[in-house]
Amino acid sequence: MVDNPADIVKEHTSNFSIDLDPIKDVDDVPQLQLPYFKTEEESLPRISKDTMIDVLDGKYDQTYQRAIIVDCRFEYEYEGGHIDGAINFNNKEELATRLFETEDLESSNKSLLILHCEYSAHRAPIMAQFVRHRDRATNAHRYPLLSYPELYILDGGYSSFFDDHKFRCSPQHYVTMKEKEHMQARKRGLGRVKQERQKLNRAQTFAFGQHNRQLEDSPTAINRQCSSAVIAMDVADGLGRPLQSYRTASY
Repeated sequence: MVDNPADIVKEHTSNFSIDLDPIKDVDDVPQLQLPYFKTEEESLPRISKDTMIDVLDGKYDQTYQRAIIVDCRFEYEYEGGHIDGAINFNNKEELATRLFETEDLESSNKSLLILHCEYSAHRAPIMAQFVRHRDRATNAHRYPLLSYPELYILDGGYSSFFDDHKFRCSPQHYVTMKEKEHMQARKRGLGRVKQERQKLNRAQTFAFGQHNRQLEDSPTAINRQCSSAVIAMDVADGLGRPLQSYRTASY
């Protein structure tokens, strides 16, 4: 008598098992600790100026080991007035060196990193995107972990923050990017920003082509093909996403 095929399959499968570790869903993004929102133009999280005040007041001291506030404006803007405790970096490579070579990466995942510029419309987003991509390249060997998962942009930038909270600025003053006495410094700075934006666009075409920006900007996401794409983009010195053109006043 010929065995029933179903019985044969059942007999073999009952004696066969594979001990596999559960697969972590790459879209299972860790919950960010600060209240935030996102815009249609980008998917990196933004915080309000009220949340920034909570950070300065120590509301999240038990959540983070340290808070790093990066002012991405030009030097004369920063020196004319900045948020208490902010450090000034307007060169993305210098910021990356500070974050990934100088800082202690063993505890950096407990750090809060907030970037802003005058309006947080162009310079800070460029820097934030570069930091996120450098973070992915640095940690490609231990994906999906990041050194700085808690990365935010201060919405409205220094301009909006100063309007309501100038008493939390030092000195209590606001020097705009377009101040006439700093024309030459502004031209040099804008030239560097333009070059970085061009590198960004070239790197996007080279490394990714058309890709899912929402996936790429999430705290743990990496391009699903392989981490080499991230490394290639980082070598190309790009940020991997198109940016709209902004008027000078929107920097």
